[in-house]
Amino acid sequence: MAKSARITAESVLASGRFDLTRTDIEVVEDDGVTRKLSHEVYRHGKAAAVLLYDPQRSVVTLVKQFRAGAYLSDGALATIEVCAGMLDGDTAEVCAVREALEETGIKIAEPRRVFDAYMSPGGMTEKIACFVAAYGEADRAGDGGGVDEDEDIEVIEVPFAKALAMIGTGEIADAKTIALLYYAKSMDII
Repeated sequence: MAKSARITAESVLASGRFDLTRTDIEVVEDDGVTRKLSHEVYRHGKAAAVLLYDPQRSVVTLVKQFRAGAYLSDGALATIEVCAGMLDGDTAEVCAVREALEETGIKIAEPRRVFDAYMSPGGMTEKIACFVAAYGEADRAGDGGGVDEDEDIEVIEVPFAKALAMIGTGEIADAKTIALLYYAKSMDII
């Protein structure tokens, strides 16, 4: 296991919404062996995601949208996910509340943070703060659908049991969504 690590060199390979870097890291292992790594790393920012659930009706509200990465991986034209977004300088809690309203039209007051997770630590810096939040019919404040130019979001309400089954069929293949659904199941919150 690594005892210490330090960046020895780094160069930006591409710059856009996020940077792609070639990063050289020197890692010193517990046994004293030094390894030198050189990896491309996508410098994605921090994000928040929230599983919205209605405990009275045993349903979850999810979003369906086109994702370039999923399309490039296997031709998927849409993914089904919990709502999520970049922190944009906000706290994770503020981001979860904002994204729930923007993407689903549901106004939540106090999301409960349940875990933080790296989505693909081998090549991305992204770490997502994951929340759950109960809602009821009175919490619908709009249609949702997103506010960014590149968003075309369909809001879907799914019975909780069906959402869990959709993992097995591959209809839900997004890691944060799978983790939050299994968390909800393990904690018996729905």
